Amino acid sequence: RTLGIEAARNALDMARTDPADIDLVICATSSPDDLFGDAPSIAHAVGCDSARVVAFDLTAACSGFLFGIVTASQFLGNGGGSARKALVLGADALTRWVDWEDRNSCILFGDGAGAMVLSSSDDDDDDDESDGIGILGYSMHSNGGGYKELKCIYRGEPRK
Repeated sequence: RTLGIEAARNALDMARTDPADIDLVICATSSPDDLFGDAPSIAHAVGCDSARVVAFDLTAACSGFLFGIVTASQFLGNGGGSARKALVLGADALTRWVDWEDRNSCILFGDGAGAMVLSSSDDDDDDDESDGIGILGYSMHSNGGGYKELKCIYRGEPRK
């Protein structure tokens, strides 16, 4: 959560966006601090208006941030959607889950976060700066075929 808050604040600063103007917060994470989700508490911590912001977590492992961007674009909907500005972040603290004895997988997992602010624009906007900028299309697929080779299972046992 701490990494996500820092990344979200940095994104808002870089986008020169007031947190109160954010309509949607998506936190892509496989390691939330709160089992019920980190996005609402991150939205609150950075100053989003709790009376209007929609905030939720999305779990999709390595592709989570990309899935978050595509999901946000559906809410932004080319100016006619239910949101005008979205904050999408990816934040994971996976080292607390890693089996350090498994040298084949422990090198793949780490801690980090990143975020971006997305906004919708009106189709009839004559601003040449926005021409060609945005999500023009996407293709997404999920394949769980490698489940046996790469997984991070919680066994309900404390680490020794």
